[in-house]
Amino acid sequence: MILDVWWSSLAAADRDLLAMLDAGERARVESLERPADRGRSLISAAMLRAAVAAHLGIAPADVVVDRTCAECGGPHGAPRIVSDGTPVPSVSVSHSGLLAVVALVERGPVGVDVQRLGDLADPAEGIGWATREALFKAGTPAPGDVAVHELRPPLPGYVAVAVAPAESDGAPRITHWPRPIRG
Repeated sequence: MILDVWWSSLAAADRDLLAMLDAGERARVESLERPADRGRSLISAAMLRAAVAAHLGIAPADVVVDRTCAECGGPHGAPRIVSDGTPVPSVSVSHSGLLAVVALVERGPVGVDVQRLGDLADPAEGIGWATREALFKAGTPAPGDVAVHELRPPLPGYVAVAVAPAESDGAPRITHWPRPIRG
């Protein structure tokens, strides 16, 4: 099983990407007050659709994403891909500062976190922070059930970690979307 990691940056935010999203995702993007938050939300949602579409061999518009919160039922929960019988990947999304990242695996727990070090009280704790966040997003699996992958973010000043099933094959497969990020 391969861990796929997709990276993008706030520089890729373009209103044309709204066409890739469903009505709920568009409403979420538009509801955010700060332009940078809207950009990160837009990039993350569009890149998630692009990554899943590439994995399944379908159009991004055909990807069905459920963001129902497990606690309150609101439309702001962790993304889950929905299908009518076709196996779908497990996914995780994170963004911080200028970067957004999506991780997906064919099946099993997956979690990803990217963190801008300048946002932390103690930047030396960055990897620990990102690891805890990624494990939480993966459902806090038992230690032997997952492998922790320290990722190399495409810009300096960030740390990132992905958690995937222990049987994940080798290093994560990296994609820069929609084009490589220049630091």
